[in-house]
Amino acid sequence: MYLFKRKKRNILLQRIVSLIVLVSISVNVLPQSVHAISSPTFMVVNANIQTVVYNTKISAVIHKPEFPVSSDRVASHTMTVIATAYESKVNQTDDSPCIPAMSSFNLCTFYKKYGYGDTIAANFLPLGTRVRFPDLFGNKIFIVRDRMNARYGYGHVDIWMNGGAIKFGIKYTTMEIF
Repeated sequence: MYLFKRKKRNILLQRIVSLIVLVSISVNVLPQSVHAISSPTFMVVNANIQTVVYNTKISAVIHKPEFPVSSDRVASHTMTVIATAYESKVNQTDDSPCIPAMSSFNLCTFYKKYGYGDTIAANFLPLGTRVRFPDLFGNKIFIVRDRMNARYGYGHVDIWMNGGAIKFGIKYTTMEIF
């Protein structure tokens, strides 16, 4: 009986906290220039525009904030790395050359569909980390989806390419981590 009451109290506490968070977020979303004359009758939410309706008259249109473009983002960390390249060939990978360590992803299918590759292999970064090589590729974002042989430790990355990996060679370059 005591455990049931405690569980019920925890659920009630969670609902109260959720309500407080929801109210504080909704209050902070409205710009300072919009003053409520009366409480909103209902709120219409579109993909890009949020419209607040007061007594069935449109009183304010609030544009949702846009997400930053990758070129606008600031890197959390910058470091110099040794960059090499590899292709989806058995002699450069394992026996499944199109499947990286992030096994739900297929490098060859992605390249056929979109016409570019954005995958790198790195042992010292978590899978899914986004990086950029401004000296080599400008603002193009790469995602860590693969791992390298254990002998390649900290500071070595391998960039996946559809062709020309041998010509790429070995480069020392700056890598920005997001």
